Amino acid sequence: MHIETSPADGPVLPIKQRLLIRFAKAKTVVGPKWREMLAQNDAFFDTRTGEAYMRSVAQAFSDPKRGHVDRIEQVTLALERIAGINANPI
Repeated sequence: MHIETSPADGPVLPIKQRLLIRFAKAKTVVGPKWREMLAQNDAFFDTRTGEAYMRSVAQAFSDPKRGHVDRIEQVTLALERIAGINANPI
């Protein structure tokens, strides 16, 4: 299957990069205690698995080669909810 795009569309960032940009915006709004806020507002992030997801995303934010896109998505969407950001589809 081949999908054509016009040159006017320009290059599109990969989903992972777009999610990390959104994560950065939400993290800025929530503040430096974003992990604590997630754990308080979403029971999943108050578990070992949830902590691992947050750690994974923090590492991916520092080094985009790291982190799994599904984890980044889950943390980003939850953080955007707390920040009051209306999330657009990914």
